[in-house]
Amino acid sequence: MKKLTFLLLAIVVLIFTAGAQKIEGSWLVTKIVVGDKVDEPLFVIDYNAEGLIMTQGINVGTWTHNQKEEKLIMESSMDKDFGGDCKITNLDQKELSFEKNGEKWFLSRLNMDEIAKGNSESGLIGSWEFADDTNDEVTRILKFEAPDQFTFIEKEPGVQSKSGGMWIYNQKEKSLLLIGRIGQISGKNRIFKLSDKEFLLENAGVEIVLHKSEATSQKIERLTFTEADFFDENGDYKYDGEENKLPWTDPFEMLMSLVNTSQLEYNFSTLVEGTEVFETKKLTADVSANKDEQILSIDFIFYGYDRYNLPDDAELPPNVFDFNYGSKLYPLQDNSFRVIGNEEINTASGTYECTVVESVGSREECYKLWMITNRPGVYAKIIEDRSGRFGHYYIYELNNIIETN
Repeated sequence: MKKLTFLLLAIVVLIFTAGAQKIEGSWLVTKIVVGDKVDEPLFVIDYNAEGLIMTQGINVGTWTHNQKEEKLIMESSMDKDFGGDCKITNLDQKELSFEKNGEKWFLSRLNMDEIAKGNSESGLIGSWEFADDTNDEVTRILKFEAPDQFTFIEKEPGVQSKSGGMWIYNQKEKSLLLIGRIGQISGKNRIFKLSDKEFLLENAGVEIVLHKSEATSQKIERLTFTEADFFDENGDYKYDGEENKLPWTDPFEMLMSLVNTSQLEYNFSTLVEGTEVFETKKLTADVSANKDEQILSIDFIFYGYDRYNLPDDAELPPNVFDFNYGSKLYPLQDNSFRVIGNEEINTASGTYECTVVESVGSREECYKLWMITNRPGVYAKIIEDRSGRFGHYYIYELNNIIETN
């Protein structure tokens, strides 16, 4: 008798568990029908084994399955969409549909292992840049990561926004499903062309072309030192003698080295945060060197613009070398700095032997500077790195030294 009772209890538990497992898992909400209105929201609900309802990584409520009455019971204090008694109208290994509060919900089960496999074989993993942007100052990048997450980045001068979601590639249908709020390519996209360098997709009758972001030739060297590294435990500055190690100590030598130079051209590269993609433009610094009057001026282009592309209401800061007071050229003035050694580096302008300096700015920017040893006044390269929410990563690299005719 005990064995029979135990067997019956085991069967009941097995039946209950099997019923729960039919709902347990990840589901894509494909359609919600209210009267004559049909909505295709395309978002994912996870009914997990602990009885929690998760969406976009957020716990929005709890769930139970009443098999006797064929109801999915959801409770939520956050969102009415995830609360209420839902009358199940269909439930199998692939589809779930139910009715609640006059709404008809239709869900498709997601096989996360199959999705991960299909995504990994798609050829999409990496960063892709939208090719149809008419505004040169706006960059849009779609970054696909394994197994199933994407990031959408939109960047324009001074502003960068980032959103994300889930992606599903279907090789058989030649489709790409993007689950998240990313404007014109949200939802289901048809793929017409996909290669190593380009893919063409169509969404609601609109065609969009994306180009694979080339692997950057720029080395991303994040600068991790801080202002505190320049002081000892007593608060005393550790690098008072560093000026004697700089290569540009003779003002007249600096003037004479630039007396026949009219311009310095730099490639200014801005890292799109969250990617390995750089935006690059050319900056030109005009040089004026008068040996008779002993005046040397180099345009201050290290704010990311020059006199030929000045933003509205902006001026170039003065950068005149004062021979009487021994002014240091940017960005050493008023900053803590230290010399870390010598290095030969290759730039678009040539190969230079440099003195390498690390410096900290007034707003916690970190700099690494390559001062050309035998060309006083000319930087071969500058990295500017600022961490945090409003951070940035810039590289200025010498592209050309233009001499006067």
